[in-house]
Amino acid sequence: MTTQELDLMDPKAFADGIPHDHFRRLRQTEGLVRGTDTDGESLWHLVRHRDVAAVSRDPKTFSSSPTTMTSIRKVDPSPPIITFLDSPEHTRIRKLTFKAFAPARLAAMEASIRGIVDTLLAQARERGSFDLAEDIALRLPFEVLLELLDIPHEDRAMMLGWARGTVNLGDEEYGGDGGQDAFQQIHAYLQDFARHRAGRRTDDCFSLLLDARLKGADRLGLPDRLTPDEVGLFASTLITAGSETTYCSVTGAVLALLDFPDQLARLRADRSLMPSAANEVLRWVTPVTHFARRVVTDTVVAGQPLAEGETVVMWYSSANRDEEVFTDPDRFDVARTANPHLSFGGGGPHVCIGNALAVMELRQFLEGAADLLPLLEAAAPPVRSETNFMNSVKYLPLRFR
Repeated sequence: MTTQELDLMDPKAFADGIPHDHFRRLRQTEGLVRGTDTDGESLWHLVRHRDVAAVSRDPKTFSSSPTTMTSIRKVDPSPPIITFLDSPEHTRIRKLTFKAFAPARLAAMEASIRGIVDTLLAQARERGSFDLAEDIALRLPFEVLLELLDIPHEDRAMMLGWARGTVNLGDEEYGGDGGQDAFQQIHAYLQDFARHRAGRRTDDCFSLLLDARLKGADRLGLPDRLTPDEVGLFASTLITAGSETTYCSVTGAVLALLDFPDQLARLRADRSLMPSAANEVLRWVTPVTHFARRVVTDTVVAGQPLAEGETVVMWYSSANRDEEVFTDPDRFDVARTANPHLSFGGGGPHVCIGNALAVMELRQFLEGAADLLPLLEAAAPPVRSETNFMNSVKYLPLRFR
């Protein structure tokens, strides 16, 4: 057992970015690292790729209930979102919501996603100077998700204001934990919308979710369909979690490509590298830094005995720089092929349900922005959000040369 010298539960430890040097030292030590959450709860930090992946794939030993959150985000999980559920409830909701992310449905959205990207980039170019985080990184995923969910256009600006608070949850500029209020506002709106749609079906996503049926649910003693309230809660989680991932990925991609102009030139010269570039951005940035699990039966990880009821924290930011898995992990390489990053989770049942959509958004952004990036320069230094949960930049002022 090692005791950490840097408090990873303190958002200020991430003020200058992910503390990769600290994580590197922790990976080189034996066993696990003991820590303490902001509420005084003892926990164990998992920093190696193999340990994070093993815990992620073992839901019988490591539970997501009652919450996977730590620090400022560890609040009353009522009602529990899909992220905080174990099987069979978690499996039921994933199967009933799968059609919203079916390959054919996502493929049909690709052109509209590119249209959103092109519009946002054109608006930025017309202005001459802009804030990438506010004007593109936040709006892109949010507009895509509202399109996916068929939210009325007249309500989208209102919801965008709420989303701004959720992606910077914990940052004092946004009211500290005021993002919880923003989530509740999104949830209330989408719950009402789902109840309305339950009585007036159309061909939209809400109707698709309400009409879904789970075969064999009666044998498991589970409801075979989603209630309007469950649909509203799922949609709320999708909008907030989906916005966060792309929000961080887009800002992180631009910072990386501006910091490594040789990689930008390589990508512009060979567009076939777009898929590997998107995966490398996800590894390099690691939008969600960590999630927690609760031990439900005594076990051992990395030689450290863990007792029932203890908490482990899986640090994806550290796992994605693990020297045992990635060659030269601190090098940004758009052509990296061996790239088993854990940015959507370490595998197992809780792998991100919207990962294909997030990758599509990022790839379309890279396609649209690649030729514009050489024309851009920083108008001011980037400003990071005060959070240890997202690798988030809240201000990234840029201008065209």
